[in-house]
Amino acid sequence: MPPIANLLQDFRDQPPLIAPDDTWTLWALIVSGVVIAIYLEQTYQWAAKVSGPVLALAAAMILSNLKITPTQSPTYKVVGDYLVPVAIPLLLMRADVRRIIRTTGTTFLAFHVSALGTIVGAFVAAFAFRGSFEQLPEVTGIMTASYTGGSVNFFAVKASFDVSENLTNPLLVADNFIMAGMFAILLVLAGMRFFLRRFPHPHTLEAAGGNNESSAAQHWRPKPISLLDVAKCLAFAVVIATVSHKLAGLISWLALPSLVLAVAGNPYVLITFLSVAAATIFHRQIEKVGGAEELGAYLLYTFFFVIGLPADLAEVIFNVPVMFAFCLAIAVVNLVVTLSLGKLLGLNLEELLLCVNATLGGAPSAAAMAIAKGWDRLVLPGLLVGIWGYAIGTFLGVLVGEVLRLLM
Repeated sequence: MPPIANLLQDFRDQPPLIAPDDTWTLWALIVSGVVIAIYLEQTYQWAAKVSGPVLALAAAMILSNLKITPTQSPTYKVVGDYLVPVAIPLLLMRADVRRIIRTTGTTFLAFHVSALGTIVGAFVAAFAFRGSFEQLPEVTGIMTASYTGGSVNFFAVKASFDVSENLTNPLLVADNFIMAGMFAILLVLAGMRFFLRRFPHPHTLEAAGGNNESSAAQHWRPKPISLLDVAKCLAFAVVIATVSHKLAGLISWLALPSLVLAVAGNPYVLITFLSVAAATIFHRQIEKVGGAEELGAYLLYTFFFVIGLPADLAEVIFNVPVMFAFCLAIAVVNLVVTLSLGKLLGLNLEELLLCVNATLGGAPSAAAMAIAKGWDRLVLPGLLVGIWGYAIGTFLGVLVGEVLRLLM
């Protein structure tokens, strides 16, 4: 009987059940996997804690490593090349800069303190983990983007740097679990006497004995979406993505310093910039359009599933521990920098913790924290600074990655 290693190798050499050119079957599997991940996340508490993206990613990796799906296919390239660039404008259609600044007040300042914390944490982690894994500058850029904005920035920078799935898949798992752990820690810190004695906390005092049920119900109410809304959303997103890619091609011909060219000529940075500009200039028209966030989120879930398909499960598991430590280092430095600078600036404890949450988890996570703690007046600011994180996350991620490429 041949050794186990030979059996495993023979199994890995077998062709997949679904051929790489079987486009219809692959798409049927992808959309089915996405709907199952979303259903589980919205139906079961354990799945919500794990998160839909991680469920989609794990399911895809299992299918691929069981030789059900191919590790490479033209179908996967379609998702990365076209769906992600379309998802970004959809998720930024509410990024009206004037409204964000006007509505968020000091929360806007607190968010930038926390974004600075992410950048400091990224450089600390990059030099602390030097030599621990491949493509360190690019991975650091991805996490800078993710821990400033969210998943949309993660994938925009991942696509910009073309990082291996065997690195980004364990990174995504670590990212989500560290984010979930930090959410719990931030909730605890918000009620600790040590911090309450040292920071102003008007929202905690206001929430004491209050009832935030109406705020939660109002925020999570169903949103009407018409056929015309869907058409407008897709037109907006596809036009922005097209113009951005054309501009990137033109900028690449300019005689600019390499760092400026790498950032300014990045199509994902341009998509972000044009999306925010359009959302700000045409805010009255765009505010009336529903469904953008839902469509954008669906496209991102699709990409979550697809990036799991080419992954080598053994290599992913091998890389998970170091990625956990790497993400944890960035998150902890973010928290320390935010509280330290926030104390010097006299900012509220609630705003500082909320903005750490917004950088690590994005707009929905920040709103959920404000609702959970009864900080009714911070629900909308939390959402808006989270959206602002989407607007600046890709730029900062690409910038940090390019700077580290030069330094390392």
